[in-house]
Amino acid sequence: MDIIKKLTTKTQKISASAFREIYEQHVNDASFLWVLRNVALNQPHYTQEDFLDLENRIEAHIDGLMTALDISWEVCLEALDIGQPGEIFTVAIVAFRTRDVEKIKTVVSAGLESPEAIKGLISALAWLPDNLAVDWMHKFLSSKNLEHKYLAICAYSARRLFPGEILSSLLKREDCLSYKPLRARMLRLIGELKLADFRWALDEAYEDEDPSVKFWVNWATVMLGDKTAIAQLLHFLKEEGQLQEVALNTAFRALPVAQGRALISKLAGEHESPRLLIEAIGVLGDPHAVPWLIEKMRNVETAKLAAQSFTMITGIGLEKYELAIDPPEDISVLPSDNPEDSDVSMDPDENLPFPDVDKVAITWQKYGNKYQAGTRYFLGKEISQLVLKEKLESGLQRQRIAASYELALLDPQLELVNVKARIAQ
Repeated sequence: MDIIKKLTTKTQKISASAFREIYEQHVNDASFLWVLRNVALNQPHYTQEDFLDLENRIEAHIDGLMTALDISWEVCLEALDIGQPGEIFTVAIVAFRTRDVEKIKTVVSAGLESPEAIKGLISALAWLPDNLAVDWMHKFLSSKNLEHKYLAICAYSARRLFPGEILSSLLKREDCLSYKPLRARMLRLIGELKLADFRWALDEAYEDEDPSVKFWVNWATVMLGDKTAIAQLLHFLKEEGQLQEVALNTAFRALPVAQGRALISKLAGEHESPRLLIEAIGVLGDPHAVPWLIEKMRNVETAKLAAQSFTMITGIGLEKYELAIDPPEDISVLPSDNPEDSDVSMDPDENLPFPDVDKVAITWQKYGNKYQAGTRYFLGKEISQLVLKEKLESGLQRQRIAASYELALLDPQLELVNVKARIAQ
């Protein structure tokens, strides 16, 4: 009997160990796929179908974790120690799906430990269905903890939901206004949702010296249709990062073509790198600059980016019209294979096609007369709501990002569509 007992115990341990490995794999894979999706949100080659595939794979791993909560939660707790947004996202989805208050408190506490970790927490609240997320968002908004309020506003922002009249009271409270991340995100929400009735909150924020607040109050002002704030946004073109990208996408879409051209000329004398100019030209959409873009395609460092701007203006896709070639073998990409290289960031041009410049030049000579200099084009067509809505539905990810800005700037009452939201809602 003792032998049978020992064998049974040993078998149970082996079985439990095997099961645990399965749940560890579910956590690892779901977290990795979230990171992959997060990177893809700014990539040029992803379609909505690609995102849906990623989302279904993530959901499959989450469903797997829900099949044995005792084991999976132990694994989830260990994953929280990693503190990375992918793991925070995965554990948060599990916690909220259990509806267990203690589990939710545990993951929220872990998610608030760093600016990186909270990204996973916000993503989880944006990912979950209404019945699992919205009540908690309201609770966080009503909490005395300012970090909870910030988390809630971020979630309302990601889901493009109006928090209700509580937003008005928060925008008047001294403690909320003093917590700059919260104030900045509330101002951003006003711009995203086009909350014209909250213009008073923008008026009260212009004197705030916090850089983030200063950016988002001016951005929201432009989004509500007041273009006088564009000049302030332009100051944020000087430093690389998220704010530069948003400023670029907003200012050069809101400016008249003549002013946009003049600003690009001014920037040309201030910036050694042509990257900002190349992007700005693609955003402005004026075919007047296409010959200059073609010249920039002859430089391997700017070839892909210049080709992208060329396509954004003309609608002539390199791969569709066989204008792409394999990149030169000696072209450097990020991240490098050198273990001593501390730069592990992804090359933003990596997934762009490399242009066959001579063929592109011949194509432009053949079809360039169809485009009128001084007119803004978006993927080869004059800008209209119909064109933009079609690209919002069928375009590649960077094209969808561009279309969302264009639509929002065309109509001061139309909210900024969140093209980074989950496809399968």
